[in-house]
Amino acid sequence: MSRKIEKPLKAKLPPDHPLFEVIEEAYRVFNYPTPPTTGVCQGCCMYPEIEADFFNPPIRELPLHYLQDWFFAASDIPLSKRVWGYLLPRILEVLAFGEDVANVGLEVSLSRFPTGDKTEWSGAEWAVLDRFQRHYLARHIAGTQPYLDDVLCMFGQADWPLEDLFQQVWETPDDVLVRRLWSDWCTAKPAIWTTAFWDNGRNSKAFEFYTSRQLYDRMERLALGETAPPDLAKKAFDIASVIQDSAFWVKRG
Repeated sequence: MSRKIEKPLKAKLPPDHPLFEVIEEAYRVFNYPTPPTTGVCQGCCMYPEIEADFFNPPIRELPLHYLQDWFFAASDIPLSKRVWGYLLPRILEVLAFGEDVANVGLEVSLSRFPTGDKTEWSGAEWAVLDRFQRHYLARHIAGTQPYLDDVLCMFGQADWPLEDLFQQVWETPDDVLVRRLWSDWCTAKPAIWTTAFWDNGRNSKAFEFYTSRQLYDRMERLALGETAPPDLAKKAFDIASVIQDSAFWVKRG
């Protein structure tokens, strides 16, 4: 059967991309043998021609639409580690490129296996995953695409410890964090955005972080201080107001 590979291959990182070296290391470390099966529903959910050809391309050349069709298919959770480890470098590359691997939402991209559970991986494998997570989150916070909560959910649903994710957000420089939160919460009707994909109570943990007195105080200091540029101070004031309107600790008359 001839392969239906799109040319040029979509979602491939160029050598000058900031995450190129991380992804190259992922391909080297996660050099799993080709699995015997796709690990998803067979003869039903995937296009027959894609299912039949799925493992013929080398993993580096797995077409984006193959991967997206695979994500559309039903699977057991957790997925077989043999399948997930084989696909993971290409999944990480697609995410780093900025494409969706799952058409239903970014949030489910890494949740078919407990990808963020350090105990599931070798030292070299975890080093790659940890490096990817930290670079990806930092780039997203500094970027312009909404929403921060979607990315935190993607990692949280894949069992990265929430406390560590929130600490990374907290350590973001003031100007970068203010612009990110203001873009997510204040550009339309002021409100704290949380995605519907959170489960197992993780949405409550995320909301607690967003409405924490610690974050409110940080925004208030920036808003009322004399060192922040006026535009940044105004954005910090807007964020503090949104937190105040949503936080449980605020005394209401």
